[in-house]
Amino acid sequence: MDYGTSIIAAELAEDYRKYPISDHGKLRFVYGKVTAAEALTAGGTMAFAKLPPGRLRVLPQLSRITTSAFGAGRTLDVGYGAFQDRPSGTADPVAADPDAFIDGLDVSSAVSAGVVGTGLKFDLYSLSGVVVQGTVLGGTFPNAGTVELLLAYLYE
Repeated sequence: MDYGTSIIAAELAEDYRKYPISDHGKLRFVYGKVTAAEALTAGGTMAFAKLPPGRLRVLPQLSRITTSAFGAGRTLDVGYGAFQDRPSGTADPVAADPDAFIDGLDVSSAVSAGVVGTGLKFDLYSLSGVVVQGTVLGGTFPNAGTVELLLAYLYE
């Protein structure tokens, strides 16, 4: 097809293998709120939500995070736990990436609706879903502390 220009996106090439989420994925959101019943030690993890199985595209710039103040020197990473992307026995699981979406968010004071990341997209494929989790670094996640995450993604 002639697009009337000499530079076209790779996705427009006739033999380009597209996923349905590239052309007509549905915008969806997953929400999770964590409230600490007791202090969580440094390096401890919190689970926010589980993304559905199949191919999906996380949209960090449409996602938001809000936290209470954790205290001086605290940072928060948000990523995902290990998951299976191929039938069991045919491949090792995909390793966890604890800071795939947020790396070192300063949570010493409260964060109000901060954008999750600067990347345009983050593609995942899993057989049984992916757990979105956070890790507190530099100190504890205080008792009664809160984190709310609204994660946008495309899904078919």
